[in-house]
Amino acid sequence: MSRIDMLTGKRANVGNSRSHSNIATKRKQEVNLQTLRVGGAKVRVSARTMKTLKKFAAIAEGTRPTKRQKKAAKTAARKAA
Repeated sequence: MSRIDMLTGKRANVGNSRSHSNIATKRKQEVNLQTLRVGGAKVRVSARTMKTLKKFAAIAEGTRPTKRQKKAAKTAARKAA
């Protein structure tokens, strides 16, 4: 199975490792894939994607304020003081 994020399509980066004498050898930076259940199906997503999904889920259920709500609360607090 290839190491690709199923939602965003992220995949490994390819670059060079450089030794002290500046000799280049190919290397890969793999994606940090995690298994997550979404709607009863297993999905392999990157850790960054998982963090974003959790953030949007918290905003949707109302446990985390959005940027607009934070700004409104800050403005209201400033006016009250």
